[in-house]
This record gives sequence, structure tokens and C-alpha cells, in this order.
Amino acid sequence: MRKNRAARLTAVALLGLGSLGAFAGTAQAEPIDYVRIELLELTCHQNSEGGHDEAYIKITDANGNAVKVWPGSLSYQTMGAGYVRSLTDADGNAALVLGKQQARTLTLWDDDTTSSDDKLGSTLVTGSEFGGETQWRSLEGSGGVYTIAYRVIDI
Repeated sequence: MRKNRAARLTAVALLGLGSLGAFAGTAQAEPIDYVRIELLELTCHQNSEGGHDEAYIKITDANGNAVKVWPGSLSYQTMGAGYVRSLTDADGNAALVLGKQQARTLTLWDDDTTSSDDKLGSTLVTGSEFGGETQWRSLEGSGGVYTIAYRVIDI
């Protein structure tokens, strides 16, 4: 009789733990922790065409769409070898916000009126880069050589 009672108590205890485990498994998913890409500056080391490039930057948003983030109110910004431009006018754009486990692609383009725009390079930015340290990435394409500076900050 003692063996049966001990077996029943063990079974009840195991069922209780199983229920507790099932209850814990139904907890709500953790909310996404967001960060923001803060664009700092763009440096042209070599422009892609004679004279200067007509540069602009796009980023892939959460839906995979390319969204122009710089320059803010202009179609493009003139860039030539040795030019350094501030990118801070892009900082209010919602496309620059992402989760810490997400990534976005920044792409630099040269605006061309007579043909399709030239890709001057791209870089992948991940939310896990947060911490406020400035990141410097090289962008190269169509003969152009640029450096973009940004940081990913916790919000």
C-alpha cells in the first residue's frame, strides 16, 4: 500500500511540474527591442564619372522596399573626390528604425537622367551593432569609392 501511495504522489508531482512547464510555455513573446541607425557622413574618395556624382542613399525597410533616406529634401547631393557631406538630415526617417535582431541594407546611388541610376555600393547594417560606436564602411561600385559613417543606437 505504501508503494502505491508513493507512486501516486510521484505521479501527481510530475503532473504538477508538467502543468507548470506548460503554463510557462504559454508566456507572451518578448517585445522587440528597437534601435535606430544614425547616419553621420559620406566621404567621396573617387567619383564614378567625370566631374561629380549625383549621390543619394536608399535603405531597405521592414517590408523589403527601397526607401530614399538621404538627402532629405533634395533628389541628390553633388559629390566629387574629397567631398565630405553630413548625412544628419536623414535621421528622422522611420526606415532607419529596426529591431536588434534585424538588418537593413544601405545603398548609395548615382542619379542619372539619361540612363538607369548607377549603384555606387551597399552595406548591411545589423541591429546588433548597437552601442553608439561609429562604424565606417567602404562603398565601391561603378568606379566610385566612398566611405559611409554611421552608428546604431538603442532607443
